[in-house]
Amino acid sequence: MRKSCRWAGLRTLVLALGTVALAAANGRADAIMSYDTSGQIDSAGVVGAGIISLIPVTNGSFNAPSQFSLGNFQVAALPGTDTTTYTNTPFHITYLVNTVNANVPNPNQTPIQISGVLNGSITGGDQSSVRATFDPISNPTFLTGNFSNTLSIPDNPISLVPHTTNGGQTSGQAFLDTKAVVNSPEPSSIALFLTALAGLGVRHRARTRRAA
Repeated sequence: MRKSCRWAGLRTLVLALGTVALAAANGRADAIMSYDTSGQIDSAGVVGAGIISLIPVTNGSFNAPSQFSLGNFQVAALPGTDTTTYTNTPFHITYLVNTVNANVPNPNQTPIQISGVLNGSITGGDQSSVRATFDPISNPTFLTGNFSNTLSIPDNPISLVPHTTNGGQTSGQAFLDTKAVVNSPEPSSIALFLTALAGLGVRHRARTRRAA
């Protein structure tokens, strides 16, 4: 009876360890991301004064997985009824991770490049029909230390408010999905473990026959 209990306990332990490892490999994990952004808006396709700029994020942080700001598009006021038109005007944003959980990540596969275009017009200080459309991110999945991340743009496109609303600032939001990376065992280690487990099974059957 004791041998049967020990064997049953061993099988339970093996199953439990396998379940824990699988959960760790596939489960999400919180990570405090410290980051910076930078960016610019090109002059191509602009008719009139270039009055839209990008305000980057400096020493920003958020608890991933979460939505966060890539920075603000800022629309300045035009005098009177002056108008500026944007037609497929490119913009570029760079996302750089500095630390993860207060540690410099290794590897760190950032910076990530994000781009898009502006279309629409601005008149005076209180009218804006400009929309920022983000392009698909070319390399959305990347590593930062022991975390695998996938970057996406949840709201696309976004409308840029005029200068009379929130000082003309509209946040460009992104979403970072983060999962802990668990190193898979080497094939030789798996083979050794299965061999040992099979050996225990053979010994258990042999003892059972002798006892019978």
